[in-house]
Amino acid sequence: MISRKPEGYKELLIYKKAVDVQEMTVALTNLFPRTKNMLSLKDQMDRSGRSGAKNIIEGWKRNTTGEYFHFLGYAIGSIEELKDDSADIAKALYRELMGVKGLMGITPLTPIRLESLRFYPLDPSLPPIVQLYLKCKELLMLLNKLQRSLDAKMTKEMTKSVHSRTRERFQNDKFGEHKLKTELSSLGLVRLANGQFISKEEFNSRIASGEKLELFD
Repeated sequence: MISRKPEGYKELLIYKKAVDVQEMTVALTNLFPRTKNMLSLKDQMDRSGRSGAKNIIEGWKRNTTGEYFHFLGYAIGSIEELKDDSADIAKALYRELMGVKGLMGITPLTPIRLESLRFYPLDPSLPPIVQLYLKCKELLMLLNKLQRSLDAKMTKEMTKSVHSRTRERFQNDKFGEHKLKTELSSLGLVRLANGQFISKEEFNSRIASGEKLELFD
């Protein structure tokens, strides 16, 4: 069990950044036209911004590092959605938002241009919705960094749940298997169901001659 100051989360940089993102989101979505589609988008973005900040608080107040880790994951998911919505607006996927004063200019940004922008230092001359996109991007970087540090802490202290350890082993095994398949392909080899490695040429030749061979799945 972890002992933390009840409101210690207020001192966290990620929390301060999350609150900034939430407040900016509400300010910008209040500029949306009052149409059904835009009100739906506003609600979606407002919820994502709120969820990002609230899950940081919820995680902080939990008793274990594992619970904190998982709630940060929820925050990451919410901010990721908000970032994507902001990018969609910047790329003019919502035509009715183009040229809205205080939100977006009349010229959309290409995906390449958007991806090339830096979140630090933040360029104040960029359209506000693009600034929100970049603030989300920065917050995601900080959240992922904190998650990795918590993951390393749990690994060191051997406090990961059986489910987490099993999932990691499965992911590592799949990664290793994918890497092996890639290397075999580059060498022109295949692996048979019995574990034997032969060339693709030999495999195709033996199959063509009527021999029944199965590849390792």
